[in-house]
Amino acid sequence: MIQTFSDYYKIDSKKLTDIGTLDPVLGIDTRLFIDPRLLAYAKTPELTSSHQKLLTYFEDILRVVRQIKNENDLFWKTADRKLKFPEVNGLCIGYADDSYGRGMGDRLRHDLLKNIRSVVDAGIDDPVLFELVGIFQENIGPDRISDMVAKIIIDDLILYTQRICKELGIPLKSGLVSQQVGKKMLPENPVTKKPIILVPQEILNDLPMAAKYGDIAVVAGLNQELRDTLNVMIGGALSKMTTTEKKQWMRKTFINYPDILQNVIDRYLKDSPSHYDYASDPTGEVSWFPVSREITKASPLELSLPKEPSIDDIEGVVVKICEQFRNLIENNQLAKLLYNSDGTRKHESAAQLVFFGIASSYCAVNDLDITPEANSGRGPVDFKFSKGFSKRVLVEVKLTSNQQLSHGYASQLPIYQKAEGGARGVYLVIDNGGASKKRMESFRELIKNSGEPPRVMWVDGVPRESASRADH
Repeated sequence: MIQTFSDYYKIDSKKLTDIGTLDPVLGIDTRLFIDPRLLAYAKTPELTSSHQKLLTYFEDILRVVRQIKNENDLFWKTADRKLKFPEVNGLCIGYADDSYGRGMGDRLRHDLLKNIRSVVDAGIDDPVLFELVGIFQENIGPDRISDMVAKIIIDDLILYTQRICKELGIPLKSGLVSQQVGKKMLPENPVTKKPIILVPQEILNDLPMAAKYGDIAVVAGLNQELRDTLNVMIGGALSKMTTTEKKQWMRKTFINYPDILQNVIDRYLKDSPSHYDYASDPTGEVSWFPVSREITKASPLELSLPKEPSIDDIEGVVVKICEQFRNLIENNQLAKLLYNSDGTRKHESAAQLVFFGIASSYCAVNDLDITPEANSGRGPVDFKFSKGFSKRVLVEVKLTSNQQLSHGYASQLPIYQKAEGGARGVYLVIDNGGASKKRMESFRELIKNSGEPPRVMWVDGVPRESASRADH
């Protein structure tokens, strides 16, 4: 059963909200990240000097980098050692999926150090450079930046957690296993048996502010020669560039035009940061769990399984949950969770989280031995029967706005099923009006012509006016 920090410790979640603390869902990382720029404006007592601590750490690295004469000399090794930033366990934020490459491996540290050295040699050695490193260094994104910052300010976050827990009467425990935290007194995560580290809402964002400076067009707009180069690229090359190629282009630009990088740094420092908008919840990271829990209470669903269920029995329960999910989306205003307040569509992960919350709540209420598990709540939801892992049903949630809709049906879900030992599969398609008529016709034709496809279930995800409002 999934639960929040406040659930487990039996406190009112509003208390955490009122004091500005993220109430994490235990066992599922919330895709929010520590934004170093927000850290500079933090009002949380324990964090008022954290940003300076960050800059001091980075300045120490730059001081060593300036002394490097050759790769692998003493100064290189010293800088490399200071660039080791393992994932900080217990924050309950970021990506839990290893495919995003948590921590800093040897190869990445080598490339990063080499690139930082090149930028420093070009004349830029501002410690803020490390806050922007993700825009020109491959394989560094918001998650790694967040981990990097967390490691440096971990003691401040621990003090913050201890104070909040003391104020709320939450018990602390010592001896919890965590390499980065040590034997500090902290609350325990019942899922991992590791410590929980609370994070103030004011320093979290869905994307750190530095991310917007990774736009090639923004950077090219600062220099006429670069604008001319960009105009050539717009002829087709720019749209075909991969993220890696864009970062390589950005890095070459900063090394060849260090004044451009300095301009980016200056603008970054002058920009006014703002934390994640928890009220509108644009990426659906916060509202999915409380809403799904409340709506399942208001719309009960009876589910049952025999003592020794077959795969058909389990699939039947899963299909019933999918049908109820469809009903809640189409007839109970749940579709609103798939859209922002301005009517724009949220990312597909928002829909995946809502389905995961609905499915988990119904299984928990009915005390079923069938448990939905997910890769951090994204991707296929894997319903596992607890008495035998050989009986599994996968549910893949896809929006019609997803360009990979057909690929997911023809290849992605079947691959997942095969990897899980021939599990049953349900392809749950939510039509949010995001596909052209031609693409939808092509997808339906693919379904029609498939030999033994996964089961496809359709959901109308376009918001409707409630009956009371429609009458006026």
